Amino acid sequence: MRGRGTIAVVRLVEARYENGVLLPVDRLGLRPGESVNLIVVRRPVAGRWDLPKLAKAGSAEDLALAEQGLAEWASALETMERS
Repeated sequence: MRGRGTIAVVRLVEARYENGVLLPVDRLGLRPGESVNLIVVRRPVAGRWDLPKLAKAGSAEDLALAEQGLAEWASALETMERS
């Protein structure tokens, strides 16, 4: 909540980043000039992380935890997209 009696509405919005601009996939229903706050969360892409390289900096346990965490994160995002 912001201030007294003001409710901040939170909505998950899918967007693509092209030429320095975030483009929402669906219409947002905002008024022209309306300001919003953004939290950008990148989708997990296995190719983005070099897990064997990261494992060299840590232990085998770290690699297993990282792989498990990425799989859970990807699964949670897929579940959210389907709902």
